[in-house]
Amino acid sequence: MTIKKLGKLIIFAGLLISITFIFLFSFRESEEFKGFPVPKTAELTEKKSKLEKYKWDSASEENGLPLGYQFMIKLWGWEKVDQMGALTTYEKNGEQVGVISLTDYLSLSIE
Repeated sequence: MTIKKLGKLIIFAGLLISITFIFLFSFRESEEFKGFPVPKTAELTEKKSKLEKYKWDSASEENGLPLGYQFMIKLWGWEKVDQMGALTTYEKNGEQVGVISLTDYLSLSIE
């Protein structure tokens, strides 16, 4: 392998690792629903017992939850058990969390 090819490979690997770290660290744990990821860019607008509402620009009613967020939910150990319209229900260790995705709006609640 030439030095030029090795340099390109190192740059590519570095970019891939950087993007992965940025993606993995762009989520935090919900305050109310322990172990459930919330995008760091989502702004908490209302919190009640068993309910969190967020303003999140990536949320969409038409397209549902972004694939990256769905992947992160699964990576954190939650399984999709049901979907009705904008409501998607996830389960982990017998606990269920309902996620509603509307345009610029995301909510988490106990199901």
